[in-house]
Amino acid sequence: MSVTNKYEAHHNPIGDLVEDSIRFVWRHGVAAAATREARGPLAVSASGVHVTDADGRVYLDGLSGGSAAATLGHGRVDVADAVHAQMTTLHWVSLRTFINEPSIELGRRIAGLTDAGLQTSFFVSSGSEAVESATQLAKSYHRAKGNPERTKFLYRKTGYHGTTLVGASASDNQEFRTWFAPLAPGFVELDACYPYRRPDGMTEEEYGDACADAIEATILAEGPETIAGILAESIPAALVLVPPANYLRRLREICDRYDILWIDDEVFIGVGRTGRWFGFEHFGVTPDIVTSSKGITGGYVPLGAAIATGRVMETIYGDGAATQAKVSGHTYAAHPTACAAGLAVLDAIEKEHLLESTARIGEGMIEAFRSRYAGHPNVGDVRGKGFLIGIELVEDAGTKAPFAKQLAVGRRVMDRAMEQNFMLRATGDVITLFPALVTTQQDADDMVAATCRAIDEVLGEL
Repeated sequence: MSVTNKYEAHHNPIGDLVEDSIRFVWRHGVAAAATREARGPLAVSASGVHVTDADGRVYLDGLSGGSAAATLGHGRVDVADAVHAQMTTLHWVSLRTFINEPSIELGRRIAGLTDAGLQTSFFVSSGSEAVESATQLAKSYHRAKGNPERTKFLYRKTGYHGTTLVGASASDNQEFRTWFAPLAPGFVELDACYPYRRPDGMTEEEYGDACADAIEATILAEGPETIAGILAESIPAALVLVPPANYLRRLREICDRYDILWIDDEVFIGVGRTGRWFGFEHFGVTPDIVTSSKGITGGYVPLGAAIATGRVMETIYGDGAATQAKVSGHTYAAHPTACAAGLAVLDAIEKEHLLESTARIGEGMIEAFRSRYAGHPNVGDVRGKGFLIGIELVEDAGTKAPFAKQLAVGRRVMDRAMEQNFMLRATGDVITLFPALVTTQQDADDMVAATCRAIDEVLGEL
């Protein structure tokens, strides 16, 4: 029996399921009309780097499930077995009442992934919660040091920090800022560090210094004594903005100079996507707090974490009793089953040498795109690290002039790829790919071919 017939025989027809989805399940980021027009699509199964819908179409997944979370691909029996074993032993207890071994072991493992001094994980259930917890940590850190007036946070244009009030307030997305007004006070916007669009005649190093100088100027204008932290992704994922090598080093120096905490939001790229455990490792720097989610469990069970260094924790803990700082918790904080999934994911990444293959195959994909589009009049830049890949499409590569927004070139490429059973994403006219860490060389070759096919067809129609 085909997938379609199975669903029509034993469930509502697909059209009815689509209508029920519109009525009963809020689908963020997709209009109801678009869901209806596309008949969902309704995913019914997945394996490796392929997803099958209810019509029997099989999609090559260049997005790790759509939002970069399925970093181990789909259908992993080892992770499912670890989750089943934990659920049938101790599925959940409140962290306010009991500590539990899976969370202790996962916290220990995370602390040992790098030599950056990361120590304590504040486990939550999503990336947005991790960012919220990180800002609470920063405020608590300064209050514990006797500086309760440090409540402001700097953030950068083009950054993304989740969907809570903090995430909306630390965003230049005008839709967010309009719909969720009034926003939280104390969030101060900085320009993005966007190497491709640096001024003509300026080297990347000079540009990195200029961006860092602008941050320091804003700090001085706002008053260092009022600033708790800066939300700055080591590599902003939405546009794949790999910074100049000196930029994050300067950011670290500036934060140290004014006792401002650097919160490195790695919800999107952490735990292997760039070919290292964390993106900051590419730059020889150490954040004060790192946020993580998505890849921490490969999308199998929701889990997030704000991970603080030992230096921060010394202040937070105080004497461990009366002076211990306040940081709020969540019902499902350090969920044993979610942490068991996280441990299984770390085991798989290490045993299967996925960091190494991600770095190697991802670099090969980037070079393939660069070779394919060298000298192309509408491809301005190809950039990335590992399986974090961006291709910026422009009206004129010589002047870097962007396409008119109403052309929606990126969206058209994304839609064309989906029509051709391939999943990629576009942020504006930057085409992005986030393959799973288990992507093979053949998978990668297929993804490069599918991406180029969609880009070439859309550009050829303009």
